[in-house]
Amino acid sequence: MIKRLSVNLLIVCVSIGIAVLLMESFIRSSGDSDADGQFSFIGFKLEPYVLPVNVMRASIESYVANRDAVTIVYDPVTGWTYRPNSIRHNGTFTINGGGFRATRDYSPRPPADTLRIALFGDSFTADDDVDDAHAWANQLELALNQAGVRAEVLNFGVGGYGMDQAFLRWQNVGRGYQPDIVIFGFQPENLDRNVNIFRHLYIDGFGIPLAKPRFLWRDSGLELINSPVVPPEQLIATFESFASHPLARYEAYYPGRDTADSWWFGSRLIAFIHELMKQNAPLDANNYGPGSERGELGKAIVDAFAEDVMATGAEFVIAHLPIWQHLAHLQGGGESPFAFLQDYFAATYHYVPLEGHLGELPIDQYRGPTGHYLSEATLVVGQVIASEIETCVRQGGCRLSRFPDRSAIEMSE
Repeated sequence: MIKRLSVNLLIVCVSIGIAVLLMESFIRSSGDSDADGQFSFIGFKLEPYVLPVNVMRASIESYVANRDAVTIVYDPVTGWTYRPNSIRHNGTFTINGGGFRATRDYSPRPPADTLRIALFGDSFTADDDVDDAHAWANQLELALNQAGVRAEVLNFGVGGYGMDQAFLRWQNVGRGYQPDIVIFGFQPENLDRNVNIFRHLYIDGFGIPLAKPRFLWRDSGLELINSPVVPPEQLIATFESFASHPLARYEAYYPGRDTADSWWFGSRLIAFIHELMKQNAPLDANNYGPGSERGELGKAIVDAFAEDVMATGAEFVIAHLPIWQHLAHLQGGGESPFAFLQDYFAATYHYVPLEGHLGELPIDQYRGPTGHYLSEATLVVGQVIASEIETCVRQGGCRLSRFPDRSAIEMSE
């Protein structure tokens, strides 16, 4: 009996060993390496990670060669912005002379009888998957005017922005338009973007081969680095000697930083399994909670943003704009990994949580071709925020220094 069990166990072990060797061989023969030697298998980059210098060089050189034709242009303050008087997404996304999404230009001085609202955030504020008419900025403006509040909404959202860039865009551009209400579109993924400097290292293949500024969280306050932002002409040289570059230590997405001593380098199979586990791992609330760099930095940026806005006499509002993955997680009964900041924003500022309203829609209404909201979802966002603003205005809860008499912005029947 013991001999038979030993033989069977040996057969099982040998079979497993052969299967492992076959899978290892299959991954090695089926995968491929790019121009930098980075090995990938069915779309997954496997450790050891390699800084994609040659891949980035090609992208940067293409961008520089076509800089007069692209709609996203280098900006020394925020890293990138929209080209004034251009059109994106096959003519559905209009950028005005001020460099923000709008079908007309606006005077820096707001009309005397009109509430001016300015939006700041990333592509969920800019609304990449809908045309101009269905962007939630336009839906918000329509809903307020239909409710009898004379208002105009200026959309300063820019695709790919972190919270830091949204704040700097307010300081550099938005403040000059003297809004009465500033709405910050809080898309929680931006907490990861806040600790990124070189966009190419954050999302491979994303059409922004540029860098961005980054705030450091200090006990004494925020410290801004990479300002002015490294221009595209200098990026290739930066990457060629990246390990010794002063900014490398502050780049959270520097490939290879945490894998130098990984023991699985010798096996493609183990590296693949490890990568699958990383990709499917749920978000860890500890990465965004109190004491974490992402959590505390995000809190500090919003606090500075709000303080700067309120110093102008304007009202500061935060609207939570969850991406579809976060909504799906919540609908599946999961808890928000961003609860620390959400609770803080709700207790400290005028906060509009939209996850409950958007969660009532089927997923194909808040997950467009590029993962952004479609028109049904933008309508909900616009109407919910409009209701909040209308109540705030009529009940005197908003800080509107330009309108001590709220009747000035009320439309007659």
